[in-house]
Amino acid sequence: MHTRSLKYSLLILSALSAAMAATRMGHFGTSSLLPDASLAVFLIGGIMLPRLWAFSVLMALAFGVDVFSARTAVESGWCLTPAYWGLIPTYGVLWLAGRWLGKQQRIDFMTSASVSLAAVAGAFLISNTFWFLLSNTVSELSATEYAFAVAKYFPPYLGSAFLYLVPLWMGWKLTHTFWSHKPERS
Repeated sequence: MHTRSLKYSLLILSALSAAMAATRMGHFGTSSLLPDASLAVFLIGGIMLPRLWAFSVLMALAFGVDVFSARTAVESGWCLTPAYWGLIPTYGVLWLAGRWLGKQQRIDFMTSASVSLAAVAGAFLISNTFWFLLSNTVSELSATEYAFAVAKYFPPYLGSAFLYLVPLWMGWKLTHTFWSHKPERS
């Protein structure tokens, strides 16, 4: 992995921060809001900004947006329960998967998609496990009942992440293909 300049890192961090801040208001989106880009942001952050300081900045931003939302939302504080601490390992899984992808010399679409799918699935499992164990909002459900109740949210959770990841992969592939096959001038 080559070292990137601070200017480049701050530019990437700014773009990822803007994407997360602009979309974090709704998990799956609505007719007027894009779905939350946080899952993709943490995966891409791991690829492009693998240093812990960048992960910490994005975590702080996520928390800040959530606190702001909790202060202005009708269901104030719904997500700010002790289960909120589960977002650190949730996003950590995505970050680490991105770091692994970023360290690979050559990677194809299927490997990238498979690793991303596994990371998003792991994030879903971690997030919902923390919610079940620590939120005090689903105490009337057994673990099995809860698992069946939240399983329906996995497709849109995955879809939200891949909505952002697929165009980035395609753009990366097209750019790489264009520059690597550019004819030499004589």
